[in-house]
Amino acid sequence: MKRHASLVPLSRDHHHGLVMARRLILGRSTNPRADWPADPAQQAARLVEFFETDLRPHFEIEEAHVFPAAARDLVDGDSCTRALIAEHETMRAMIRDLDATPASCLRERLTAFGELLEAHIHTEERILFEQMQDACAPRVLETLGTRIAESHGDAGGPGCRV
Repeated sequence: MKRHASLVPLSRDHHHGLVMARRLILGRSTNPRADWPADPAQQAARLVEFFETDLRPHFEIEEAHVFPAAARDLVDGDSCTRALIAEHETMRAMIRDLDATPASCLRERLTAFGELLEAHIHTEERILFEQMQDACAPRVLETLGTRIAESHGDAGGPGCRV
């Protein structure tokens, strides 16, 4: 299904998140020209930077604007958004814990983060956004689009530095 214009900025963010997730899951980039380090400690540093510049603001936009609309307008929206917020909290905790992760466990933790991020994005894209496009009134989606655009800022959002 084509994405409603109001949700396109978040879907673009999701694409960048999926690129990061794949790199974390595989431990390498699928693009041979990408500047992706082989060392797990350097990958962790890149993940933390990506989290601070891209994921954290993205989560905040979803929690402030998207999830309240979904909770209000979707059948079982409250349960779905609570689960998605719990996943945001889990990812925040995983980022906080990276500094204390022993080197011997770092690869495993990066893979786990990548798997959670990938599954989370697929849920939002394939379930939440699809349901919102079907259930939310056009004016609700338009208002949501305005709020997302304002929160994303003039630069078009957090941007991708994956």
